[in-house]
Amino acid sequence: MPQELIEEMDSHRYEIVTSASKVGTPEIEPHQYFVHFAEFRMPAENQPRMVELAKEHVGPAMSLDGLLSATFHRSLDGERVINYGQWENQEAIAKLTERPGFGSEDGYWTGLAKNEFHLYEVLLSENAAS
Repeated sequence: MPQELIEEMDSHRYEIVTSASKVGTPEIEPHQYFVHFAEFRMPAENQPRMVELAKEHVGPAMSLDGLLSATFHRSLDGERVINYGQWENQEAIAKLTERPGFGSEDGYWTGLAKNEFHLYEVLLSENAAS
């Protein structure tokens, strides 16, 4: 793939900084779970604090009904943190969005990052042949 195409795709490299699960290693299966992706964008100098906060919040988050796993990834350029979570169903996610501190203006990331949050239903998953 040409380098200019990769740059146009807004490509980043990430490493996992913290992860928690109620179900062991989560598997991605069609129609089994709902997932969320939260993208936190920030100035690079804010990323270390954002990672600390992610590590502090992942444990308590696992007490939420319906949350099966949560993983935080930091971009190696320092400008993003991604949170990926798997949920039992849409109702569990709906309860999350009603909780204080969920909104982009009052979350633990306020003053550090901008959060863009998306919900998805897994429709297709293919594994590479062994």
